[in-house]
Amino acid sequence: AGSDRPPAASGRTAFTLELMMDAILLSRSHEIAAWIEHEMRDFPAPASLRTRCAGPCFVVAQEHHQAVVLLLSQPHPFHASAFALVRPVYESLVRGLWLQHCATAEQVQSFSIGGRPPNVPTLLAAIMKTEAYSSGQLSAVYAKSWDVMCAYTHTGAQQVQRWNTSTAIEPNYSDADASEVLRCTGAFALLSIFGLAAIADNKDLALRTLVKSREWAEMSSNNALHATCEDARA
Repeated sequence: AGSDRPPAASGRTAFTLELMMDAILLSRSHEIAAWIEHEMRDFPAPASLRTRCAGPCFVVAQEHHQAVVLLLSQPHPFHASAFALVRPVYESLVRGLWLQHCATAEQVQSFSIGGRPPNVPTLLAAIMKTEAYSSGQLSAVYAKSWDVMCAYTHTGAQQVQRWNTSTAIEPNYSDADASEVLRCTGAFALLSIFGLAAIADNKDLALRTLVKSREWAEMSSNNALHATCEDARA
């Protein structure tokens, strides 16, 4: 009997589709980075010490994201450096949220003159107590990916393994891994915009960012980002 089901994609067709999706994701990553840069141009913010500590953390996260996109856009991508930046993007976002919402005045003052903030699990525990980030998605990222992020940043086993093939010491990063780096850092960069929008009490920017975040979540199949952004704007 005949079937209405289309034939399964051949290996070559599936590979071509995967490359197309990678190209689309990279193109959209450039668009997101450019949109963020435009929105942050001459960004006004209150001149409090808390703002002057939290705000730069968010901007650093955005700049790291832009660097990731540029590194992966080269004819011969700089995978190792791009992958090493995932942790700094995430950690910059988390520190910014903690300084903005959770740190005491004494902790902000200490941080501003070089004091060491609490470790990331402590920061996340405090952030989760705030209404906007109570869903725990940022903590879920930590639980699932922190060790891997650290390994890429500090040249651990995962980074070394991806510089070996069966015949040589050479790059061996998969397109799927590179796409995941773009998805994650894009999500963290967009979340950092919500932090800056809250600092400036800019509801229009928060709304524009929510629209962009929904588009990014749909395009990158990142449902966790969608949920976190909805909470952050609430």
